[in-house]
Amino acid sequence: MLNVIIFLSELFILFLLSRSLTNLLFTFFYRTTKSKKISVYLMSIIFLPGTVIHELAHALMAVLLRVHVGKMEFIPKLMDNNLKLGSVEIGKTDPIRRILIGMAPFIFGTSILLGIFFFAVSYNLFANLLFVIVIGYCVFEIGNTMFSSKKDMEGALEVIAALIFITLVLYFIGLRIPQINPDTIFAKVLLQQTFQKADLYLVAPVGIDIALIAIFRILRF
Repeated sequence: MLNVIIFLSELFILFLLSRSLTNLLFTFFYRTTKSKKISVYLMSIIFLPGTVIHELAHALMAVLLRVHVGKMEFIPKLMDNNLKLGSVEIGKTDPIRRILIGMAPFIFGTSILLGIFFFAVSYNLFANLLFVIVIGYCVFEIGNTMFSSKKDMEGALEVIAALIFITLVLYFIGLRIPQINPDTIFAKVLLQQTFQKADLYLVAPVGIDIALIAIFRILRF
């Protein structure tokens, strides 16, 4: 259970760091090249794989929930002084489906990361340096692009408040959700090793983000 808590904590730290990193990195490229166009291309090259996964996650969730999907873009754009790495047009729908579509990159990103680590642990791929590099790159890409924007999560606060209210009402009238022992769920050795490796490898993007942000701050970008 401790490994799961560490994994979620690292994801939360990445969430706090990722948006600052992209904005600071774009500012660095712009001040270095003096060209917004070149800066956008450089950002696109660095984060393209993660951006594609992010936008496809939105689109796939929308399709599964029977919501119209429009045009997709994978080229970064400046919006209100913030850099948006990509976008996908989603049709109007109810708040619940809208939130699920908004959360899709995090859901799919987390699933992909755990899937990669589970596969690597199962076949002992961590003994191969090439696979270690590939896994590290995948973790950096997905870890820095899997989080939803404010626009993605529009209406989430109201729905969460409603769910909390319903939960409190059910609690006070005596209804309880059956308790689940998390230690039982994550007791298998393979799952434990998966989360252990995930915890270890997520240190890399967290460390890289912190180092880059610190350097940019020192250089006053």
